[in-house]
Amino acid sequence: MQGNALPVTDGEGRHERVLCEWDSQFPGYGMHMRSIYRDGWLCTAYGTSTAGRPNGLEKTWGDAVLTPTWIRYDGTEGELYHVHDDPHQWHNRWDDPSLASLRADLVADLHDSLPGETRTLEVEAPA
Repeated sequence: MQGNALPVTDGEGRHERVLCEWDSQFPGYGMHMRSIYRDGWLCTAYGTSTAGRPNGLEKTWGDAVLTPTWIRYDGTEGELYHVHDDPHQWHNRWDDPSLASLRADLVADLHDSLPGETRTLEVEAPA
């Protein structure tokens, strides 16, 4: 696990934001998601798909895991939910024009808050 302590907004240890990174272990999918929770909003930005690129599983499973699948993202897709109004996250507001500036602000904050250096872990088997 990599990272640094996030800043808190008050003396009670409440965080200004919470971040989460997720990368698919399966090269056939190549999904990369980065999420931020701030001010009651949960925003997940999808990274550009890397389907078909090696990540270590091909050593165990063979080149068949590199076969591209139907899952493809160009990096402009994502999810946006107001967690207080939509706690089950049923109504994705990512494409809502009235929230475009909020979405842009959350995505910028997300990318500005992510750690700069990451390292790739060799994968022996899927988790």
